[in-house]
Amino acid sequence: MSLAHHPVAQRLGQTLGHFGKRVLGRVADILLPTPANIPIESVRDARRVLIVRPNFRIGNTLLATPLILALRERFPGAQLDYLCGDTTAPLLAHLPVDTVYPVSRRFITRPWRFVALFIRLRRKHYDVAVEGSMNSFSGGLYAYLTGAHYRIGCTGKADHFLNVRVPFERAAHAYASIPAFARQLGARCPDRPVYNVSAEERSAALLVLEPLQLAVGSTVLPFVGVFVGGHLRKRWPSARWIELAATLAGAGARVLVFLGPEELPFERDYRRQLPANVKLLPPQPLRLFAALWGTARLVVTPDSGPMHLAAALALPAIVLLQSDVSRDYAPRGEQDRTLVRPTAEEATAAIMAHPLWPETIQATD
Repeated sequence: MSLAHHPVAQRLGQTLGHFGKRVLGRVADILLPTPANIPIESVRDARRVLIVRPNFRIGNTLLATPLILALRERFPGAQLDYLCGDTTAPLLAHLPVDTVYPVSRRFITRPWRFVALFIRLRRKHYDVAVEGSMNSFSGGLYAYLTGAHYRIGCTGKADHFLNVRVPFERAAHAYASIPAFARQLGARCPDRPVYNVSAEERSAALLVLEPLQLAVGSTVLPFVGVFVGGHLRKRWPSARWIELAATLAGAGARVLVFLGPEELPFERDYRRQLPANVKLLPPQPLRLFAALWGTARLVVTPDSGPMHLAAALALPAIVLLQSDVSRDYAPRGEQDRTLVRPTAEEATAAIMAHPLWPETIQATD
């Protein structure tokens, strides 16, 4: 396991990040007055627009993708660029964004690259920078550093950096937050994440599935996709995933277990303990993973990036959560099912009760 993916390193990084933001917040309180608030109706005729969402988690980046469509509607004909985390930048491919500017965690040890990036962005002379998380200190700071004439976001942590502030509306579900924000900007957008798989990516996925006996030519055989990852406390124990996958396969279903980069250290255990009729897919490049995930007939996942990918791709999902808080992030389509802290037996029963379960059963002579 790489140091970046180690749980202790992740918790330490989060703690240091929160501490750094508190220190910068105190400095901003002293040195940077809150600018006068410009009404959103005054923001017109923008030619260059930048979305600022510098995040490195798949789910957080996907949650902001509907804002792309909202700003395309709000500023038709404008150049629309995106500032994001380098690890999640591939998620924006094939979406209506002109240029993607990645921010890297490595900038901590290479600060001159951070400075060079924002010098480059300032030279673009953006008319508008939109803080895409709606209430982020770092997002507001980055918007401020771009030098954009209008810096738009929600009231809250980034007030010192924004000169167009709209009220923060607390939504009942995470997918409703961006549409609520978009309405305050005078635009509309979908109420779920947005993602596009290209024809080339689907063809590449078929080439991976065929040796696994899950595709014949251009036809994908219906299967259950099981993602066994999850961030920190959101994950299930490996033994429980293995029990679940084995039970589904024993009932006759085609099952493909997906591993992410954080699960790579457990690949040997999965290969040793899963039955031969369960297929295992090691970590893949992000966009190939998404294309493969999108071919499943039914997916099973914890609260994770692939859970949000399922919503973006309209994949029927059975979501296994470890806390009630995660309910506010789970997909909410008609064919989605959500279970909180289920046993393997309860999860298996929910999967087998799903209307699409019969399609995943292999035909026998």
